[in-house]
Amino acid sequence: MNHSTTKNSTDIWEDVLDAIKAKVGIRQYNLWFNNTHLISFENESLSIGVPNQFVLTKIRENYEPLIKDLIKEITKVNPAINLHVEGNGHSKISDKAVTGNIKFEKPSNQDNGFINNSKLLLENYIVGGCNRLAYAAALEISKPGPVAFNTLFIHGSIGVGKTHLLQGIWNRLNSESSSVSAVYMPAENWTNEFVYALKGGRLESFRKKYRSVDIFLVDDVHFLANKNGVQEEFIHTFNTLHGLSKRIVFASDAHPKFMNQLKESLVSRFMSGMIAKVEQPSVNTSIQILRSKTANARKKVPDNVLEFISEKFNDSVRSMESAVTTVMAYANMSKVKIDLKLATETLSELYNNKKSITLKDIEGVVVSHYNVSRSDIHSANKSKNIALTRQICMYLAKVLTESSYQEIGKYFGNKRHTTVIFAIKKLKEKSKSSAEFQSQIENLIRMVKKQ
Repeated sequence: MNHSTTKNSTDIWEDVLDAIKAKVGIRQYNLWFNNTHLISFENESLSIGVPNQFVLTKIRENYEPLIKDLIKEITKVNPAINLHVEGNGHSKISDKAVTGNIKFEKPSNQDNGFINNSKLLLENYIVGGCNRLAYAAALEISKPGPVAFNTLFIHGSIGVGKTHLLQGIWNRLNSESSSVSAVYMPAENWTNEFVYALKGGRLESFRKKYRSVDIFLVDDVHFLANKNGVQEEFIHTFNTLHGLSKRIVFASDAHPKFMNQLKESLVSRFMSGMIAKVEQPSVNTSIQILRSKTANARKKVPDNVLEFISEKFNDSVRSMESAVTTVMAYANMSKVKIDLKLATETLSELYNNKKSITLKDIEGVVVSHYNVSRSDIHSANKSKNIALTRQICMYLAKVLTESSYQEIGKYFGNKRHTTVIFAIKKLKEKSKSSAEFQSQIENLIRMVKKQ
């Protein structure tokens, strides 16, 4: 059996490390395995890089049989184990492997690669049922002293306040202690900086910068999808920080389980701590958010205008804030008071021209996600996978369009309207009983809306 240093063999080594950690405990793992890395796995020979001769001797004398047993259990191969002192604990990553699918830009000179918004504080975050758990988790991980968890993953659709939480954590930590090293940045900025360091031969300084911080906050981690070399480096950064019990906070549009084209080893790390979801806000919470946004405005924004905006632009908090800003700006320029008539006239083009979602749009997203053909959806095929995919299409069609049961049934394979009603009822029940399935449906809805 032939293994090369590809995604497969790298994942195998990550699986082995996870199993070793479970068997020997975190303390021994950090001492002897945290800075090892895979060099190659081919021709039934496993080559592992270690940081120094002392670690090499310790692993050879105490842990080599365990490594062989785990490799054999995972791959059915009984490999020869070769240990090499290489002076650093990082997998060798080729420039080409990392940069092949990345639009490279030189990173900005801003601190930590982002423009901080000092107004995004935990103190002014509007809390409701939609975000109470995520807010409580943000408070916990930003407090001084011991915390209940060291890793936090916040997920939710676009514009619901995830970035506010991350920057709120960052602002609190920086204001309360000058001795705490906290880094916040979007994953895209981290990626660009990594690629720039790789191309310029500055990887060690890059690693030192991000593997020595006390708190590491990364926004939009879904950006790492389909970037295998970057993911590998990110995993090593996570491993180092996690092994040192540093605090790590991530945010993404989707739950880790539903982030496509991520290495399983990275997904497992995202899920290793606290996971909190930020839902779309209720009408009452939306109005509270808009009141907060307009509290210091030169012109008072009446409640009926805020209610109108929360109803028409309920796809995200960002959309609502943009709408109210537009109304206030127009009123200030025109020197008129803000009322419902002004808001309706000012915003009518925006909400009337929103792209309507079609049954074809829904079908395209769902069949692509589940790797099912359109012809299967329209056929009489009742196999479990195809039937479920068809039912999901029907459910989303009812949620996202004005189509009748008859129209939905006709489009998806000339099904009777009673079949559509049954499918929708079944998926509603499944969503109520399974949080994972509900997250999956919500992720599909976001994907359809993004088109």
